[in-house]
Amino acid sequence: MKSIRVNLEQDVLDRVDRVAGPGGRQRFIREAILWRLDREIPPFVTELESRLNELESRVSRLEDLHGPQTFAGELSDVVTRQVCRDDLERRILTYFLRHGGATTPELAEALLGDSRKRRTILSRMEGINRRATELLGAPLFRLEKGVVRGKRGAWWLTDVDLLRR
Repeated sequence: MKSIRVNLEQDVLDRVDRVAGPGGRQRFIREAILWRLDREIPPFVTELESRLNELESRVSRLEDLHGPQTFAGELSDVVTRQVCRDDLERRILTYFLRHGGATTPELAEALLGDSRKRRTILSRMEGINRRATELLGAPLFRLEKGVVRGKRGAWWLTDVDLLRR
């Protein structure tokens, strides 16, 4: 419990003492504050809000734990073994399956922990596209220079079905 200090005019304090009785000032002020809070934000709303926040954190944690493996399971053997050279390239593809599109700094931050490594991501994506064109007949990513779905200059999957063949 925290202690607060309130400055009140003498006439307001006299009215509180008259209503609360002797020694009831603290209880009266606490109940008045709680009554006002319950009118502004009902208790069930704050309970729902806390439960929703808890669920969001649990879902986020589960996605972090199982998300990449789940999405990686959707990739075909040709894609995982021949188009992708290593785990980073497979993680790039699973990121795209999960999010649809991304900028290179966004990918670098999410996968490598440093948005300045965007050139590494770009060269890997170009390699993936080159190998996919040779093996599958079409590139996997395309660059949209304008604003698409709130992202400017982002890469997008061309055809999700190519990844699952």
